[in-house]
Amino acid sequence: MPGKWDWLKDEIGFSNLLTGGRMIFKVVQGKLSADDLTKCALCPNMCRHACPVSIVEGRETTSPAGKARIALMIREGRLELNLDNLEPLYTCLGCDLCTLYCPFEFSVADLIRPVKEEAVSRGVVFEEFRKVFENLETSGDIYGNADSGADGSGKVLYFRGCTVRNERPELAEKTLTLLDKLGYEAFTISETCCGLPAYNLGNTELFKKVAKRTAEKLNATGAELIVTSCPSCAYTFRVLYPKYGIKLKPQVLHITELLGEVIGGLKLKGAGTVTYHNPCRLAMHLGRRGLLKSLLENVEGLEIREPRRELFCCGHGGSAVSRLKPELAKEIAAERREQLRDGAARVVTACPSCELALNGDGLEVLDIVEFLLEMMEE
Repeated sequence: MPGKWDWLKDEIGFSNLLTGGRMIFKVVQGKLSADDLTKCALCPNMCRHACPVSIVEGRETTSPAGKARIALMIREGRLELNLDNLEPLYTCLGCDLCTLYCPFEFSVADLIRPVKEEAVSRGVVFEEFRKVFENLETSGDIYGNADSGADGSGKVLYFRGCTVRNERPELAEKTLTLLDKLGYEAFTISETCCGLPAYNLGNTELFKKVAKRTAEKLNATGAELIVTSCPSCAYTFRVLYPKYGIKLKPQVLHITELLGEVIGGLKLKGAGTVTYHNPCRLAMHLGRRGLLKSLLENVEGLEIREPRRELFCCGHGGSAVSRLKPELAKEIAAERREQLRDGAARVVTACPSCELALNGDGLEVLDIVEFLLEMMEE
């Protein structure tokens, strides 16, 4: 309701939320009614120490609560819906590490999403995003490269995803090799994107269009199981598709989840020291926080060292930051490399985007599939 919270915003001032502590406590205690975005905007940034953007950039405007305040002001007409005001909202990785320290378990990415959707619906879109939308419309691939591969058939479909198909085709071959060693005769098809990039950027209508097209193609294969290399694809299929009423018939597992079911029967031997990088989608959004480490613990003779921070985004999540502010994305990746280097020079992860973002500066970053194949060969 317009004007309903004007007195509260004037009282607190948004420039120093600590002076409005009593009001905040009343909201927390339920004595004042407020929607979730307002509650987040009133918070004194209790989660900022977990936000990779805040840690690296250090700006109040792009802190978690800073984003919420800007979204609230845009929603209520206090700020114009333009690209300048939208930029901080897109400086969100969607990692949801903020939820770990929020008393309400809010996701800032979810809270500010409606403002992004409104912007897209009004045509207020960054040029950096228009090409993504165009590529998804025309080729079904974020890179604009339509998949011309042949369609196979069988019970187990391996869904490579846009990043693997375009940037890491060798990982696709290794994944098929590993699946074969595990007794799964997997096949591939000419893929279209799962749709998540459009969703992340606020283009929900395009997401639904792409998702329906992809679901129809996947359902038509008759597969009973879909295995993905990308945690984001698995998350999209399992969480977002049902949310929007898009039915996918096969069961969907990320490759680490499949490995978790069978790894006890494998003979894996290794040597040396490794650390690991937990992809946000796998750890936070699929709820598999300890899975990657547990897979490594099955390798006999391997020393596993904890990273300085268990959870920290590689800087390339959420589709927006790496496109809109590539230098910031690189700085976040560099910060994560420093954290991982404290553990070991060899890093195992389970997301192609994380692997690409973190490789370099003295680190050797391997996908879990590549690493386990190596451990089988020794």
